[in-house]
Amino acid sequence: MNWIRSRIFWKIYIINLVVIFALLALMFIIARISLPEITKEQYRYITDKTVLRMKEQIGQIAEDLHKFEQYVQGDPHFQVNDAKQWEEGLEHIIKISPYIDSATVLDANGYVRGFYPDDLSHLLNYNLSKREYFQQAVRTKKAYFSDVVSADTGRYLLVLSVPVLNERNEVERVVNLSMRIVQNHLFRSIVRSFQIGEHGYTFIVDRNGNIISHPSKKRIGDNIAENAVVQKLLRGQSGYEEVVNTEGVAMLASYAHIPILQWGVVAQVPVSEIYKPYALFEKALWFASIAAFFILSILTALYAQQIVHPIRRLCEVAETVAKGKKHVRADETDRTEIGLLAKRFNYMIDSIQQSEELLRKSEKLAVVGELAAGVAHEIRNPLTSLKGFIQLLKEGKHNQMYFDIIESELERLSEIVDGFLLLGKPNPAKKAYSHVSEMLQHVMKLLEGQALLHHVTVQYSIDEQLPPLYCDENQLKQVFINIIKNAIEAMPNGGILRIEAKQRLDSILICITDEGCGIPKERMATLGEPFYSTKEKGTGLGLMVSFKIVEAHGGKMEIHSEEGKGTTVSLLFPISSKQEG
Repeated sequence: MNWIRSRIFWKIYIINLVVIFALLALMFIIARISLPEITKEQYRYITDKTVLRMKEQIGQIAEDLHKFEQYVQGDPHFQVNDAKQWEEGLEHIIKISPYIDSATVLDANGYVRGFYPDDLSHLLNYNLSKREYFQQAVRTKKAYFSDVVSADTGRYLLVLSVPVLNERNEVERVVNLSMRIVQNHLFRSIVRSFQIGEHGYTFIVDRNGNIISHPSKKRIGDNIAENAVVQKLLRGQSGYEEVVNTEGVAMLASYAHIPILQWGVVAQVPVSEIYKPYALFEKALWFASIAAFFILSILTALYAQQIVHPIRRLCEVAETVAKGKKHVRADETDRTEIGLLAKRFNYMIDSIQQSEELLRKSEKLAVVGELAAGVAHEIRNPLTSLKGFIQLLKEGKHNQMYFDIIESELERLSEIVDGFLLLGKPNPAKKAYSHVSEMLQHVMKLLEGQALLHHVTVQYSIDEQLPPLYCDENQLKQVFINIIKNAIEAMPNGGILRIEAKQRLDSILICITDEGCGIPKERMATLGEPFYSTKEKGTGLGLMVSFKIVEAHGGKMEIHSEEGKGTTVSLLFPISSKQEG
């Protein structure tokens, strides 16, 4: 699960989630903007079509009814002053017209003189002169189609008033042909209020804003002239807009004016119902989006993990190689950019190994050159001395001092050769548990005479409770001899040599400090290199071998020096179980 901690994984994952969220948000925005308008237009198409159909049907009814003007005025039954003839004429009209349910004959003064059917007998001699339809017919001498009329019987009527003129073109009488709105089945089937959707409906109003047709029969005859849409109908306008009905409900209404009758038709649907499909769609879209978001999130995480895994593997391989394990190789998983990167990385490791091998060979050649130069330089001096003294011996000049010098120079040559042998092929380590205090005391006994010659005083501070070290005793003694000898030789005029040994956590710290001339800063960086020494006749091999031995024992060797004040060499060896050097 290391890929969970990967920044690349989270970057890819978050970017993909942002893209997914942006797409879903864009889809919601588009749906919120466009779908309500689409739904609104769909309902407008329905309401407009309903209004147009009703307008055409009502117009056809009006034309059919107006045909009765000529029929009545030309009917001989109404040309005579005979109630019996009037009744026969009215009965005939009612039988031939499905729109006419009842009729009356009024004289010029507005009194009812004839009627049909018999349920209107109570209207005989009743004065209807104040009715608008009678007055309009008398005044204009033309047929007049009334508004909704509330009859004395409690019925709501539509009345067609037809004036009958005499020879002097005067109104002799008026024939009123009535259509009972609620009872007339044909009229109601034609102008019935269609239901649109669950709560949408249509209704018809007359020229004064009275309801002619409505889903609720109780509303027929109600005056709704204050309604905003009805007011526009009364002004002869048609259109489509959002309004609030008498119950305070927001509606989207299509409305049309019918010029032939001065009526108005309205088809309206609640706004909430129009947006209901969108609300359902939006709800479904929410569920679908949440499901899609989780599914895409999982797929994105898997995709990001597939990308990050080889990258992390490549990082782990790079870290392993950086620690020196150059045998590790990256997995060349595929032919993508990551696979190509792994392939190039492996090629780079191979190239580095080849370069390091060439470098090691070059270093070996350089060391061989330095060794050759050092050997030539170091051996030339004693050979020159030997050559000179041997020449003296040939000449017969025998002197014991010559033999002493020759022996000393031969011993010096042996030491130089031994140093080179140890550098090139160290003796195999023979490790065992040894005490640091015993090794230091043994070394100081060997060098005690040299310390006295240089007037050097040795001060010890060795913890006798130190645990033993698992080491090669002879090799560590060689290290101590090299360091202590260098410290004594650094104080030709005498001084104090301090040797300390103590435990520090899980290690043993040994410090050897002199009061000699110190080492210049510019020479500190080259200490331990072959053939570099601060001593006039030194080869530098002793310090180099010492570094090598300490390193083989898993320890550390540090040199701190201040010119004119002295030098401190610190040796730190780990206390542990058996270690193979």
